[in-house]
Amino acid sequence: MRNSFKSKHKYNSKFLSKIILLTIILIGGFTVFLLARFTNKISNTLMQISKSEITRITYEFIVERLDSSLFNKANLEDILVLEENEAGEILYVDFDLEQAYSVLGQASDILTNALGELESGQVSVLYLDEELSHELGSMVLNIPIGNGFDNAYFYNLGPKIPVRINFVGSVLTNLKTEITDYGFNNALVEMFIYIEFKTQIISPAQVEEITLKYDAVIASMMVEGSVPKFYGGTIEKESSIYSQNIE
Repeated sequence: MRNSFKSKHKYNSKFLSKIILLTIILIGGFTVFLLARFTNKISNTLMQISKSEITRITYEFIVERLDSSLFNKANLEDILVLEENEAGEILYVDFDLEQAYSVLGQASDILTNALGELESGQVSVLYLDEELSHELGSMVLNIPIGNGFDNAYFYNLGPKIPVRINFVGSVLTNLKTEITDYGFNNALVEMFIYIEFKTQIISPAQVEEITLKYDAVIASMMVEGSVPKFYGGTIEKESSIYSQNIE
């Protein structure tokens, strides 16, 4: 009788041990699944926020630098070549290659230096968020982990996760001009600078490289003349692309 009780007790103990082990395995697996899902969600959210912030920050910074360093020096009359007919209609627009190349070279130098200063933290401007810091030559966005929840109340809660931002590759620039009718026998000439460069975003769980592209107005002026109707009221022209490596 006693042996039978011991055997039954031993069997129950083994069965209970298996149940406990299975429960631990299920809980562990479910925990890993939830953790992986939350990590993936956090990582995607970090990337989205980082892309949005770096796009905004670099655009404002670039426009400020070009505006103070280049815009006021740009002379459309020296850069552009306008061809008109006897009726005063603007038929053709082109660039003086030497002047255009000089402006693009200046712009690329300004942008390359500006991005280097922004990346290394050698700047102090009001629109840079308090969440932005610099470490070991990189920009760092410190994003609260609460951004991973779909609830606005949690956005600024929890520890902050660092996301590194590096500028890589080359800065590509070119000039774009648009001439449009503006009132009676007048045309508005606007010059844009097209800017393109790559940014590497490094989060704890993901690395992604994105291309940032901007069009910024650098100069404008009114000229006598009009745009022929067969152009649809607008004449556009682009220069060749100028490239300079980001150091």
